[in-house]
Amino acid sequence: MNTQPIEKYVRSPDGTLDVHSIFYTIQGEGPYCGRPAIFVRLAGCNLQCPGCDTDYTSYKLGRKRMSPVILLAAVNELKDDEYPDAPKPMIVITGGEPFRQNISPVTMTFLRAGYEVQIETNGTLPVPDDFPNSATIVCSPKTGKIHDTVGAKAIALKYVVKAGLVVPRDGLPIRALDHTCSPSVAKPPEGFRGVIYIQPMDEGNAMLNRRNMQAAVKSCLEHGHLLQVQAHKIAGIE
Repeated sequence: MNTQPIEKYVRSPDGTLDVHSIFYTIQGEGPYCGRPAIFVRLAGCNLQCPGCDTDYTSYKLGRKRMSPVILLAAVNELKDDEYPDAPKPMIVITGGEPFRQNISPVTMTFLRAGYEVQIETNGTLPVPDDFPNSATIVCSPKTGKIHDTVGAKAIALKYVVKAGLVVPRDGLPIRALDHTCSPSVAKPPEGFRGVIYIQPMDEGNAMLNRRNMQAAVKSCLEHGHLLQVQAHKIAGIE
């Protein structure tokens, strides 16, 4: 059960961010699944999903305030130290909830340095007016509404399903990660042309996970969604 506290929407004018951790890995989900990526996990979330299995709050990994310039230097150093001869990986800004903070300056800093940037969001908070269009947004809805600005810019929606909590007519979840919403998790916005992924919830229990996978497969077969598994977990990496 996730007990990490909700943290409020904050906007640092200079783009300084509360960063939980930075790590080099393989993107395990969504449209860029399988790509080498440096994850910039920002601290704090405006939701508290009971089934969330990610630590985005604690200070054990060195949570600290970082400016866009310092973040870029940290990313460059990590890349050069670990795989100096490899092409530049994608930068994935995640959380927590990245749009809880002012990520426009750091996103632009990464793009100007030649990195591709993907944002992972729960879709409840607005995309800033100055957010660069060349960055990619992937939304995993958890509540009953997707903010209009997210719906207009997201290239993919990633739904987490749990057996017994799937709407038969569209194969989408009633709830995601056990977060309360009414009447169900937000549907794709009208006219949405991106990809819809269905991912089984990981409950840390083999029997329950099999049921969730069966529900996800059924949703995809009946409604044409794309099945998504957490490839990083299968590979045994963070």
